[in-house]
Amino acid sequence: MTTAQPSLRERRRTETTALIAQAALDLALESGWDAVTVDEIAARAGLSRRTFFNYFATKDEALLHNAVPWDEDLLDAFRASTGPLLGALEELFTAQSASGRHDRDRTLQVMRLVEATPELLPALLARIAASESVLAEAIVARDGLDEFSAAACAAVAGSLARVGGMGWLSGRQPDPVTSTRAAWTALRALLP
Repeated sequence: MTTAQPSLRERRRTETTALIAQAALDLALESGWDAVTVDEIAARAGLSRRTFFNYFATKDEALLHNAVPWDEDLLDAFRASTGPLLGALEELFTAQSASGRHDRDRTLQVMRLVEATPELLPALLARIAASESVLAEAIVARDGLDEFSAAACAAVAGSLARVGGMGWLSGRQPDPVTSTRAAWTALRALLP
């Protein structure tokens, strides 16, 4: 089965999104996040302020763009999968970690900025909550669970993703896939 190639418009949107996010990070590293403005981000990216707002609502959103993104193709495969939910979630998170969408250096730089700029924490937590909400909706669609149960499953899976991510980022695990699998193995050790 072949996957349809993104259209030119989709590719340009992806490229522009990445350009803005990188401009936000570069400026934050140079000047500190509090000193960065939307106008500066737009100028660094070679775009107008209006174009910036076509992509992001705030400068925080631009900086945290890559935090907990979902690969829609992987979510679609998860929704279509059969078998036990736990195994399907593990497969989803393992595939997500293998997708190559995670840049270790960039993630560490953003984490340091969040630590140095506590005002960014609410935006990061909102990104995490939104990601878990998307996953909970996919769980409801796949398994027919009630919203509360699906949200609980998504939160547990999200916590495992964070533990797996930290294992890789800290150097305790050699790569994102190994770290993700180790986190899921730890969960399975708790289960009867």
